Amino acid sequence: MGKALRLDGADNVATVLADVAKGERVQIISDQNEIIAEIEALQAIPFGNKIALAPLHPGDHLIKGGAAVGKAIKPVPLGQLAHVQNIRSLNLDIPETMIREIITQMNIEED
Repeated sequence: MGKALRLDGADNVATVLADVAKGERVQIISDQNEIIAEIEALQAIPFGNKIALAPLHPGDHLIKGGAAVGKAIKPVPLGQLAHVQNIRSLNLDIPETMIREIITQMNIEED
């Protein structure tokens, strides 16, 4: 079973602490070191990346560490990898060619 850390109670994502396989159950651990949920990963999520703790709709903010750091550009279901294929940074404008390369290099499943 995988584990992921939710940094703040307001967060709608958690950071996985090891690679997580598609279909693997992931325990969500709070900043108080308590297990607060268990969800299924809808796709492979590499170490250090974010798993959605709630569904995000286009335009919704991605909250990590209690702050808005990104915005959904397409639906992100509970348990999906929240990354460049479905989120855009609020702080950095990543060129589309670079986004495509990240998706390719990480073998990210797209809808």
